[in-house]
Amino acid sequence: MRKSVLSRLPKIVLALLIQFFVLGILAIGVWVVHYWIAPPYPLWLLVGLQGLLAAVLSCKLGLPCWWRWIQFFLPVGLYLGISFQLGGIWALVGFLLLYLVFFNASKERVPLYLSNDTTREALKTLAEKYQEVRFLDLGSGLGGTVAFMSQLPNVERADGVETAPLPYLLSKILTTLKGGEIYWMSLWKADLSQYNLVYAFLSPEPMPKLWHKVITEMQSGAIFVTNSFAVPDVKPTEIWELEDSRQTKLFIYQIEDEGQVASALKLSALQTG
Repeated sequence: MRKSVLSRLPKIVLALLIQFFVLGILAIGVWVVHYWIAPPYPLWLLVGLQGLLAAVLSCKLGLPCWWRWIQFFLPVGLYLGISFQLGGIWALVGFLLLYLVFFNASKERVPLYLSNDTTREALKTLAEKYQEVRFLDLGSGLGGTVAFMSQLPNVERADGVETAPLPYLLSKILTTLKGGEIYWMSLWKADLSQYNLVYAFLSPEPMPKLWHKVITEMQSGAIFVTNSFAVPDVKPTEIWELEDSRQTKLFIYQIEDEGQVASALKLSALQTG
């Protein structure tokens, strides 16, 4: 099937099709190899290849790349569960932990992405534009960025919003110890008008709707920064390419004047309409 056709399938269906496809490839491979190397073959090796190939194909065939972890650990987890004769209760515990961490992936199609130290240093540089910074992290994950920003001398407040249960709990503990504040709140309910530096590391899915919220609520002169995922059809004020292993790009949008906001609102209405 063509990639465009595959991309229209539900994500879970596509993931399972990839697993079955890889299983078929491995079956053919084992049949060919037996002419040179006599079986049996190490089961752990075949399971590892299954997970690795499924993870690689997931990114190539239309699944968001964060699915590669699910695709890899699905066969590996099943293998370990059978090998160690783990009861069904452990499978339930594993599922619940994944749900608590990736809660937003099913609801908002936003996985858990963590910002690295290089990105935080770049945000620190951006914060130097202001004497008093009011920082907000939309989808603050484990809270590391909020805690980091709270310790800068020119940061008046550093907040984050998070709804995934386990990351929220861990980030609440971290910010209690190191500074900043995390709120159990959807990013759609956050009042952006209170902040002059807003940061997001989400996914392509919510960007058009989020841009509408940004230009509706943020004040002139404020800065909106999105990690890796640009706002579609909107030219950023700057693009920073960071020197890290991810080759991270920060798309920086400065809210300048009422005319810009009116124009952007019109474009955003066309995108979301």
